[in-house]
Amino acid sequence: MPFWKAQTDTVIINDVDEDQPVSVTVSKPSPKTKDPEHKKSKKKKAKEKGNRGGGDDMAVLSDEARAGQQAVPDFKKDASCMDHMLFNNKLRLVYVLLLCVLLGLIIPYIIGSTAFNSVDIDRYGTCAINVSYRFECLPGRLVIGEEECHHLACCYDINKQDDTSAPVCFHSIPPEYRYVIANKTESSKRLYKLSEGRKLDLYLDSVMDWTPFGTDAWPLRVLIQRGKSDIVRIKLWNEDYIKDPMDDFQEESCVGECELDVEVDTTGGKFNITVLRRTTRTPLLQTIFGPLVYGEDYMEITTRIPTTHLYGLGQRERETFEFLPNFQGRTRWTLYNREFDDDAGVTYGSHPFYMNFEDDGKMHGVYLRNSAPVEVGVLPIPAVVFRSVEGIFDFRILAGPTPRDVTRQYTSMVGLPEMPPFWALGYHLCRTTSNATEYENVVDRMASDEVPYESDCIDARLSYPDPFGVFSNKTLERLTQMKAEGRKFFFVQYPHVPVASGAYESASSEKLLMKLNNSQPYYGMVEEEVVGYPDYCNENTFAHWLNKTGIRTTYANADGVMLLQNTPLNSAVMNYSLWEDTQGGACNATQAEACCPLHQWPFKPQGIDDFNRGTTCSRAQHTSKAVPGLQLHNAYGRCHQERVHDLMKDLNPNKRFVVTSLSTHPGTGSVGGHFGGHYPADFVAQRKSLVHILEMGLYGVPLVGMPVCGTTNGSSELRIEWCLRSHQAAAFWPLMVSHYEKGHTPRNPPNFSSGFSQQLAIFIRQRYMILPYLYTLFYEAAQSGVPVLRPLFYEFPEDQGSRNNGLQFMLGDALLVTPVFSSLAGASSVAVNAHFPPGSWYNFYSGSLVSSSTTGEELVLDTLLTDVNVHVRGGTIVPLQGNLHEYIKTTEDVRKKSFYLLVVLTTNITTTEPTTTSAPTSTPGSTTGIPKDNVVGEESIYAEGRMYLDDGVTPLSQNPKAHILDFSAVAGRFTLTSTENACEDAAMSQYSTTVETIRVFGAAKIDEVKVNGVAHKDYTQDDDTNAFEVKNVNFDWCKRSSLTVTWL
Repeated sequence: MPFWKAQTDTVIINDVDEDQPVSVTVSKPSPKTKDPEHKKSKKKKAKEKGNRGGGDDMAVLSDEARAGQQAVPDFKKDASCMDHMLFNNKLRLVYVLLLCVLLGLIIPYIIGSTAFNSVDIDRYGTCAINVSYRFECLPGRLVIGEEECHHLACCYDINKQDDTSAPVCFHSIPPEYRYVIANKTESSKRLYKLSEGRKLDLYLDSVMDWTPFGTDAWPLRVLIQRGKSDIVRIKLWNEDYIKDPMDDFQEESCVGECELDVEVDTTGGKFNITVLRRTTRTPLLQTIFGPLVYGEDYMEITTRIPTTHLYGLGQRERETFEFLPNFQGRTRWTLYNREFDDDAGVTYGSHPFYMNFEDDGKMHGVYLRNSAPVEVGVLPIPAVVFRSVEGIFDFRILAGPTPRDVTRQYTSMVGLPEMPPFWALGYHLCRTTSNATEYENVVDRMASDEVPYESDCIDARLSYPDPFGVFSNKTLERLTQMKAEGRKFFFVQYPHVPVASGAYESASSEKLLMKLNNSQPYYGMVEEEVVGYPDYCNENTFAHWLNKTGIRTTYANADGVMLLQNTPLNSAVMNYSLWEDTQGGACNATQAEACCPLHQWPFKPQGIDDFNRGTTCSRAQHTSKAVPGLQLHNAYGRCHQERVHDLMKDLNPNKRFVVTSLSTHPGTGSVGGHFGGHYPADFVAQRKSLVHILEMGLYGVPLVGMPVCGTTNGSSELRIEWCLRSHQAAAFWPLMVSHYEKGHTPRNPPNFSSGFSQQLAIFIRQRYMILPYLYTLFYEAAQSGVPVLRPLFYEFPEDQGSRNNGLQFMLGDALLVTPVFSSLAGASSVAVNAHFPPGSWYNFYSGSLVSSSTTGEELVLDTLLTDVNVHVRGGTIVPLQGNLHEYIKTTEDVRKKSFYLLVVLTTNITTTEPTTTSAPTSTPGSTTGIPKDNVVGEESIYAEGRMYLDDGVTPLSQNPKAHILDFSAVAGRFTLTSTENACEDAAMSQYSTTVETIRVFGAAKIDEVKVNGVAHKDYTQDDDTNAFEVKNVNFDWCKRSSLTVTWL
């Protein structure tokens, strides 16, 4: 191996974020062949040196020289100055050192100036960079040669330095693909800063005329604005090529209150944007690393982020169940809505929004408003890369600094969540079946097994594949019977319109359908039926069109609507040759496969081999917006949901309803919720379902649920254990729906044995018990956007053990649920690892103290098959209603039951060593050892909570009458105060306003209890846990505004 192959140079580059420079190593390229004359000159000099004589290395003399030497008289000649300079050993050492220094300066220069001589440009940046800072030059290309890489103005280095995911062809730093200011009058200005009351509006020119994929690079306009004190908007686009018909940003100054600063650095031919937190100067968004590319069919931008604690940017199919992406592995995924594809890893929703922790524990958010397919990538430095083929870069930077603040800021832009009706929080049934008697069988068994449920869809395909067809008489009979029993009808609807239907004719006449161009209709296919696709992003014609279809009456009878297949689905297999051969002439109502031209996208996002597979053609147009379908593709389901929501609101202006959508996008929560996912029932799928639900809450969609026990069989037969564990966890989800697909094992509770169905009924009744607490959480979400189901980090941002936990969840701020995701495998119990964040945690059922620490701890919960791992947080008060053993049919029944208040005190008790505790059971009684006391004062033991209840029907916009109760407990004293009540409201008079039982966790031994100052004897206290229960309180807040309970 040539010596230079093994050599390395160490280059130091200064990182704008760090105090210390980063040391990086790159391989030396091959040097040029040395000049043979150079070797000859050395030999000649050596010979001449020998002729002069002197030194131990004197050359052998010729015969003539020897003869001449012998003829010289024998006398001593003094050495000349030249002799000293040439033959002095010390001076020779100096010469060698000087030569080394000279070569050390010249050789790197020669190598650096010739290493990339195949590129006909003057290199702006350096290729000598840390391997972590390598930004891929051609994303998606697995193999690329050195010559091709250099012709792209990129760097090439096969030495990955143990970073196996690093690219070998990468951008220099700074990159060649960049932009510079085009404002000639502003050329003297080097650093732009966003003032508190103004905006920055800049025009840029691309340094390169092309993108890395060879398409034209476009000029850019950059608009930077403020939205109140805590939001900054950065929009990059080209007005000539990209239209933005849905811009919704509201500019607002923040004089004297700004939390964010923006700096635009244009020095030295750069264009870098940095958004900083004003108080700490922490950069939240930085474009200093990576290329800025914006052109035909390709766009790319990178932002450096403070830490790898990154949440959001979903939905994405995970290989693991962790929240955080793999930065070291440079994970890439694509936000592209289409029917589930295991190989591609794309799912039904796209939410280009993330939350990111900073080093000091503060949090910020970034929202990219773009409805085209977006590839997201992460890099080790850490950084996030956004790539797309269409649309704009419209970033909204949210200052936080807490998770709740980020949520508030995000939902202020995409819309606050809509408050669901009370009945929506019950248990729902649905199925896709060809069995004409399946519905009746389920209904009868649900009653005989005493399983409560709220609604039924009858059949997910009542008139499929024509979703706008009229119901049969049999369906109408079932619907009438369901309403008579006090239950709700959840109507399942699909977006497409069969070409052979009357609905298609009316939609076509209203110019509501998507087209290939201004004159040519577009056709797709769903289960062998040719269909058209309404342009649901048209706000004006949908309701008028439905009046013509005759289905408006069906919507009027529906209490909720479940939208499926609205990514939208297209099952036609494209025949591009047929299109090309006929120049599109073969596209008609009988050949949907010929209705899409082949477009050779130079860049294909991760997992996408064909944009048209499984969904509508990328070249189809939204005629109402005059933009190609791909630019609004991810918003199609969101537009569909909004149109149906508007229709339901028009039909029932004084009543709340539910519209859930399979396909989601920013703003989904403001018009309903999300249900769906073709998940099987196994434990792997249940883990993925949980992460899916937790993420949707971060996106402002609190009303979310996955099918309990899955919709499909998966790779194996349905197992009862899966369905039991799924019901245990789903009882605490925001939305609880049992739904299965045609051709797969039925799994509504009555589809199992009566004994098992009755066991499931206990877990479902558990859900009905917590409804007052759950409903209050939804009211909080409607006011502030805060999720109902929360990741642990959301409640405990300072706790490192909560940062990457996707296997547990918080229901509100009080209940910690640890689902079981593993099988008993023949044993009587399963060991479940659980993280308990800082604070006091009690068994929800027994009241035993399980964990109390200031730093959080890891415990193992020994869990039986019927155990549910639920723990309640010290310092909270949870309102409950009803009980586990009394039969109820619907939410209307449970609302007539007395209330049960669970008061959970903080504690000054800490554990002297970690403990292992058994899991809680579904009935009180299990115990654990009480840790040793470390008392620090009565005043440090407290609890607080709130309950909100209205009629469950009237829209919040109409200010319904409501009960608002505040709870507090401190120093042995519990207080309930009614701050607002609806006692005079006729609709509310049918519901209970009585508190019957108060149960307290975390108290010491007591000797007496008083209720409103009067001694109360009807109480009991557990000797092991010290939990005590005060019964027959009989407090009615409509008769008295406050309640006080004391204990000593």
